[in-house]
Amino acid sequence: MRPSFAALWIQALTKPELHSLIADVKCGDTDAETRAVAFVAAESFGMWHNRARAKLCRYFKNHPPPGDQCKSMVDSIISRLIDGRFYEQFKDQLSMAIRFAPDRMAEAAAEASRSDKDYIRRYADWVRHALDSQATLGNGG
Repeated sequence: MRPSFAALWIQALTKPELHSLIADVKCGDTDAETRAVAFVAAESFGMWHNRARAKLCRYFKNHPPPGDQCKSMVDSIISRLIDGRFYEQFKDQLSMAIRFAPDRMAEAAAEASRSDKDYIRRYADWVRHALDSQATLGNGG
């Protein structure tokens, strides 16, 4: 998978604008939700971008956007995991993706576990453990 590099409007988002976007999403603004999905799926490295991505993923985990938007975010998160393009608070993205697409995340974890990079294998192990824990809880365990 190729990374989805952010549009200029995403690259230029400031911390106050990200706070506003998050607040608008939580208020049910569908336009803000669409922009937020694009933001989560895109590659951007601005100040506070990863923190905002984590906050949005924690919200979306319990308030999922429409299926095609969920797929877009999961596709990006899988690509980040496999390629090792992740930064702080990536586990929030992984948790959301596990909720939306556990089978795809299991496949991605299997692929990532074959990486020659130790840090990617550690995250693959974390995903497998999270999936195993989810299965145990789902079975009344």
